[in-house]
Amino acid sequence: MIEKPEIINLYLDWYESLLTKKQLEIMIYYYQEDLSYREIAELLEISHSAVYDTVQKATKRLIDYEKELKAVSTERKLQQLISSLKELNNEEINTIINTIMKEEKYD
Repeated sequence: MIEKPEIINLYLDWYESLLTKKQLEIMIYYYQEDLSYREIAELLEISHSAVYDTVQKATKRLIDYEKELKAVSTERKLQQLISSLKELNNEEINTIINTIMKEEKYD
């Protein structure tokens, strides 16, 4: 099972444009740069509770987006399917997979 910070980072990759600029900035500091609420508050000159509230609300929004849109889970399933197909070591299947991966940049 993927740990929460890892899954939230995946959600950020997919849904970052659906967050406000401020939410995205705080989420990047918190989940990607691993800063504490206090460090983010000092850096952005806002209250500790404002950072906490933003992280909580934005995290919930990302989780809700994934529940509705399922982009991350669909991509993970697709990657598992591609891996399974590659294991068959069939030349025709491998050619198709390579074509798809080049076109869709799944590599």
